[in-house]
Amino acid sequence: MPVKVKVTKQGESKAVYEIEGEDHTLGNLLEKTLLADPRVDFASYENPHPLENKIVLTVVTRGDASPDEVVRDALSKIIEESRRFRRELEEALRAVGREIEA
Repeated sequence: MPVKVKVTKQGESKAVYEIEGEDHTLGNLLEKTLLADPRVDFASYENPHPLENKIVLTVVTRGDASPDEVVRDALSKIIEESRRFRRELEEALRAVGREIEA
């Protein structure tokens, strides 16, 4: 299922995003990464219904950055950390004579 993002509420410091095609995996990563950002006052996600593959992400910033900006930055950080983890995993596997299949 392709990911679809819809902004359901937008303000200078608060936004609510409905993200179809994602679940707790991305929701939890985004929430934790956003909460670690000093520009963020509040971040939370919910899965409105267990049978729907959809999350609703709410972000409130302190005003020195827009919600869109902090979400983009959080996604970039998640991608960067995932790539770092993959590199470290590949190095560890090579050290014991194994490889990751693509």
